[in-house]
Amino acid sequence: MIFNLRKPKLEVDKITLCDIDSSRLCIVNFGADLPGNMIISFQLPDADYPLFHVKASNRGIVNDYVCEAVPDTTSVSCGGARAPLGEYLEVEVYSTAEEALMAQGRFIVSALIRTTPNSSLGIPTPTGESTPIPGTAYPNP
Repeated sequence: MIFNLRKPKLEVDKITLCDIDSSRLCIVNFGADLPGNMIISFQLPDADYPLFHVKASNRGIVNDYVCEAVPDTTSVSCGGARAPLGEYLEVEVYSTAEEALMAQGRFIVSALIRTTPNSSLGIPTPTGESTPIPGTAYPNP
C-alpha cells in the first residue's frame, strides 16, 4: 500500500480587479507614494481573511511587497518596488503563517494613483489630486 505523504494542494484563488468581482480578494488600485515605490491596494472578501504578503514579478524579476491592514476596514495596502507602466505584473498572494500561495492574478499596470503616507497610521492614502500618475489596471487571463 502506498501512502501519499504530501499535503493536499490548496486551490489557488484568482485575483481580479474589484470593479470586476469584489466577492473575493481583489485589487482596488495601484499607486505610488515615493519614487520607485508602488502600493497595491487590496479589498478583502471578509474581515477574517488571513494575513498575507505579496510577491509581484515583471520581466522575470520578483519583488516582495510588505502588507499592512487598514484599521477598521477590509482594506490592505502592500508596498514594494514600482512596476513599469504598460507591462504585465504577475501578482501572487502568500499566507504569512504558512507561506502558502493563496491567490494570483496577472495585470497590466496602466497608471498609478499618487498617494501620500498617512502620518498617524503609516498607511498610504490618495492625495485627492485629479491627475493620475502614468491606479487602474487590466486583468489578463
